[in-house]
Amino acid sequence: MEKRLNIMVPMDFTPVSFKALEMLAFLMEKTPVNTHLVHVIQVNAAEWAGTTDSSETIDRGQIKEFEQQAIAGFEEIRKQVNFDFTSAVVYGGLTTSLTRYAEQNGIDLIIMGTEGAEGWFERISGSEAQHVVRFTRVPIITIQKDASITPIKNLLWVADFSAEKQPEQTVNTIKTLQQLFGAQLHLLQIIEKEDDPKLDSIIQQMQRFATNLKLQNYELHFKSDSKVPAGVRNFNQESEMDLVVIGTHARKGFSQIFYGSIAETLVNHCIRPLLTYHLK
Repeated sequence: MEKRLNIMVPMDFTPVSFKALEMLAFLMEKTPVNTHLVHVIQVNAAEWAGTTDSSETIDRGQIKEFEQQAIAGFEEIRKQVNFDFTSAVVYGGLTTSLTRYAEQNGIDLIIMGTEGAEGWFERISGSEAQHVVRFTRVPIITIQKDASITPIKNLLWVADFSAEKQPEQTVNTIKTLQQLFGAQLHLLQIIEKEDDPKLDSIIQQMQRFATNLKLQNYELHFKSDSKVPAGVRNFNQESEMDLVVIGTHARKGFSQIFYGSIAETLVNHCIRPLLTYHLK
């Protein structure tokens, strides 16, 4: 029997969360999928006793109203789609609740829409999708509200190809997506002008990377830009990639504020669906 992918789609029933269902539909055309649509009712963990009725300090009436709205939202989706799905309402913080659900249910891939974030708010707080990327070990496809969604014919992998070991689960996910869609894999290195003399060495690193991971049907690319996110966006605009893949170090706290994460920046600004994964 063919293995079914366990895919989780966080749903808040806003238009951007439905964009994830568009990407899901392309995957369903290619492989069997177990779909989990998950809605989070955000409550203070200190006040939550496991059920609405047993939690004495919360506004029970409001929580029950939220529950009914979620149930109605799931029922409306059932009327509109032609596939079965597991629906779940979970309680707590958004990031911790989604992470816990993914771990408990053996989720292979998360697909979620994001409104994005801008400026100082992005650096200090970030979008909800950024937080999920930071804490969840499962590979995540995020879809920015203005991103174009198309079948995956060209898959762009951005990396430091001199790099640390890549997670086996993520490499398998990338290979699976490439195989399902018969996609061309493009390995992209963003370089600065002063790196030009090192180009031969960079090519060798990229070739070793591809050989060690037994990649197939791939091409090597270079883009000169001062910043990686801008280089990725510019390459996308020129080359029309369908899915971008990039790893994240998932920095938290002050490290996140001062150093940031290239992957998390792209979560908010990538013009194509973006698959992020943890490097550690």
